[in-house]
Amino acid sequence: MLAGLTACSGEPEPPDTGLGATASAPTSAAPASPEAATPSPSDEPAPPAGPGELAPVTLTTADGTDAGSAEGRDVSIPQGWSAEVWADVPRARLAAWAPDDRLVVSSGRAGVVTLLTPTSPGAAPDQVTLLDGLSNPQGVEFTEYEGADVLVVGESDRIVMWDYADGSVSNERVLIDGLPTDGHGSKGITVHDDVVYYSLGSAENRDPADRDADPERGTVWSVGLDGSGPELVASGVRNGFALDIAPDDTLFVAVNHADNQPYPFQDDTGQYGDVVRDYVNENPIEQLTRVMPGIDLGWPLCVPDTRDSADGTDLPFVPDPENNPDEQELDCSSIPNTMVGLPSHSAPLGLAFTAGTALESSLGSGALVTAHGSWNREPPRPPYVAFSAWNSEAQALEAPVEMVTGFQSDDGSRWGRAVTAVPGGDGSLYVTDDEAGLVYRLTPGS
Repeated sequence: MLAGLTACSGEPEPPDTGLGATASAPTSAAPASPEAATPSPSDEPAPPAGPGELAPVTLTTADGTDAGSAEGRDVSIPQGWSAEVWADVPRARLAAWAPDDRLVVSSGRAGVVTLLTPTSPGAAPDQVTLLDGLSNPQGVEFTEYEGADVLVVGESDRIVMWDYADGSVSNERVLIDGLPTDGHGSKGITVHDDVVYYSLGSAENRDPADRDADPERGTVWSVGLDGSGPELVASGVRNGFALDIAPDDTLFVAVNHADNQPYPFQDDTGQYGDVVRDYVNENPIEQLTRVMPGIDLGWPLCVPDTRDSADGTDLPFVPDPENNPDEQELDCSSIPNTMVGLPSHSAPLGLAFTAGTALESSLGSGALVTAHGSWNREPPRPPYVAFSAWNSEAQALEAPVEMVTGFQSDDGSRWGRAVTAVPGGDGSLYVTDDEAGLVYRLTPGS
């Protein structure tokens, strides 16, 4: 797995995210020779290589906002950045920017979608309820369809679309209804080319019966904005809640993987098939990878194997010792390698690419992955925001590094839990927190 940060001598060791501390420059930006490393006046500026070193800062609070449990707290963010408690939104979950530069935030079990309109620097946004009485609204995204701006929402049992204009919605259309709600029933979504991709997480932790359910669970599906479909996109995706479209127009997913995974290696440890705490603490990794139509990501028949990967990328699979010991159910070598392994039990809920956003100029092109933190680990994996740089030559993501940390204390207690991080048109990063019920505004230095 990826190396964690090491505390300075004499200081308590911070909670281990399992991520690298800083990114190296993208492969495509590496100089070809010593001469090429010396810029000339005509050279283009080097692209940003990620967040760089982090530094702790104390959260400020926008006027008119109740900071709650975040009052006086420190977070670690890229050096030179500032951090503000921007809005208090109970149970703030996923978020998306409207075409008129307002932020929409879902609330999950509260059944509300909130609309935040920025006001002036240092002041809280104006806040109104855009939608109420929904069933566990999670994924939210704006797109254009047939000449109109539309808002798409993933509820517990359906995918719904409304026309959007001037801070209000109208003309509700249900794209698909009757979706299963048990188990990992919350619906993350993303939209591309008039198609909504949505998660249909597993009903159970590691039960192969989910693969034979109707509809198949542990999957990603699609439905057209015209209501056509649904179509199965990917199988073996235990809980692919975090979805987004990469710079190459392909679909990516960040997967919440299994708990209490039995030891899958037939080696001289004699632990094959046992639930071993040291192994479970670091396995299985959470998959961050490309999803092509018809792909199978292996769950719960095949397990990502990190043994021969120094940075947790390009991971092959080994058979699950209980569900697929002889690979009669699925040949694990037939599964494309997982592109990136996020630290085990991170619970990634947010995925957003920076390409084409105002944040790209200060951070570079890559993926922002937001993790909610674990229960199935001792000590628990802390919440975080990570950055995975996009390698334009390879058309792939590189090893993730820390971007935002500090939500968990050394004793494992948490004052907040990050859910998603979305770039704003002002060049800031907006992070939701359902534990503290807040939205943070993180702004690069000038």
